[in-house]
Amino acid sequence: MSDYPAFVDSKPPVITLEKYDVAPWAGTTCIDFRNNDYVVVVMETPDKVVARIDAKDHEVLQRIFRSAHATHAQQSKK
Repeated sequence: MSDYPAFVDSKPPVITLEKYDVAPWAGTTCIDFRNNDYVVVVMETPDKVVARIDAKDHEVLQRIFRSAHATHAQQSKK
């Protein structure tokens, strides 16, 4: 699906994690951390930012990313 949210003033819209989870285009995107902001990018074209995640959800994402990095570090030691 390519019906990503419309830009606002030429910028990607800000959405909550809750809205991202149920978005019909969520399956073709992923969340990345860029320039001190969490953004939603298209997996096949990672330079294409389609939304930004609301700052109120950053703490949750920081915990998720920290956990993923720690798991990756543990797995790399094996």
